Amino acid sequence: MEFFFKPRGIALVGASSNPNKGGNSILTNLVRGFKGPIYPVNPRYDEIGGLACYPSVLDVPDPVDLAIVFVGAEMTLKAVRECAQRGLRGVMIQSAGFAESGQQGRQLQAELQAIRRDTGLRLWGPNCMGLVDGVNRQVFSFVSPSIWDEGLVPGRVSLVVQSGMLSAGFLIDIMTHGTMGISKACSIGNKVDVDECDLLQYLVEDPDTGCIGMYLESIADGRRFLDICRRCDKPIVVLKGGKSKKGAAAALSHTASIAGNRAVVSGALAQAGVIEAQGFMQLIDLSRTLAVYPEIKVKNRPPRIAVLTFSGGAGIVSSDFIERHGLELADLGAAAKNDLQEVFPEWMPVSNPVDLWPAIERKGPDVAWGRAFNAVFADPGVDAVFFHVFVGGFSGSYELSSIAKIAQAGNKPVFGWLLGKQTEAHSFMMRASEAGIPVFREIPRAVECMAAALKRKKGL
Repeated sequence: MEFFFKPRGIALVGASSNPNKGGNSILTNLVRGFKGPIYPVNPRYDEIGGLACYPSVLDVPDPVDLAIVFVGAEMTLKAVRECAQRGLRGVMIQSAGFAESGQQGRQLQAELQAIRRDTGLRLWGPNCMGLVDGVNRQVFSFVSPSIWDEGLVPGRVSLVVQSGMLSAGFLIDIMTHGTMGISKACSIGNKVDVDECDLLQYLVEDPDTGCIGMYLESIADGRRFLDICRRCDKPIVVLKGGKSKKGAAAALSHTASIAGNRAVVSGALAQAGVIEAQGFMQLIDLSRTLAVYPEIKVKNRPPRIAVLTFSGGAGIVSSDFIERHGLELADLGAAAKNDLQEVFPEWMPVSNPVDLWPAIERKGPDVAWGRAFNAVFADPGVDAVFFHVFVGGFSGSYELSSIAKIAQAGNKPVFGWLLGKQTEAHSFMMRASEAGIPVFREIPRAVECMAAALKRKKGL
């Protein structure tokens, strides 16, 4: 699989000079990031953007071991045969019009499978959006080149998806909103050859991947998939589409996938240690949390949480969700209470959740927040810290890199809930992501992800 991720050279079959064509978007993305030789292939051009253009992949010079194909479905077969004849190792077919489109498309896809069997050529796709690599800054996809505008943000989460939306528009959304960066996003489409098992195995061994998130409409080889999941030390989060009758029918027309029974799939995933998501943003939030905290060791009891807040109401709501997810509010020890009482008014006893607003009014935000963080991180009865942030009004002492270091040193994870003005909130999210602190815009999602990290179990 390495030549898909780190090719020596790439041929682009279907390259175009028209900025409104996908073949131009792919070429623009390749030029922006790929460091090796790029060979546009299109008999209509002698050159595109200063690059020599070749009439056929058979005419492309060395080194080249990967082709990206973006032409009509019927033309794709000829292009793939020539790739095999040329001696390439892999082809990423981003063209649509195959098994997802009806009987004629299914016949074309069957012919692709025959080429694969006869030649040994590895095929990724068809009907996919290819690969986005945030760490190595490579985009092998017709995703809009606007993905570069906000910076291709690197991260520790890798995605394997049967959806162009997750590897294109959704990917741009999560990076530009400061939600998280990405290691790799792999859009696999109809899975004529390369499937989720091949990519899962590759990502298990990939040093740039800390957690693997997957959106799947079908699982090609359930036994192999579950076996890889059981043996994998990295967290795996799966959103399974097509579990309802109508959803299964939609999946068939989307990527020609046959979905399995809901209860059977969910039970098998749970036994393999996979965390199951129910929606796209939940998939992302669980994945980014577990990439930061892949293995938190908590004693054989419900994890105990300290809540630091500027709002009594937010502390109460947090307490409700903490209990709902099988966690507990920590009983703060005498040392922590005494330390905090020094910044609180005499009339207010210290309790958990720690409502810091009276202390902020008395001592200022920097002293109040600093004392609170130090006290709860030092308390042996606290397993994790959940702090609430408001930005854009009164200031607080949020030295995120220092907070992250203290949390990591004590094996005591820290999570945040964020409220505030748009610009300041975006900046805070970006800084938190860089520091490795999961921050959320909703208390229920924050606690849900906290529970996933603190209660994660490996497969049986």
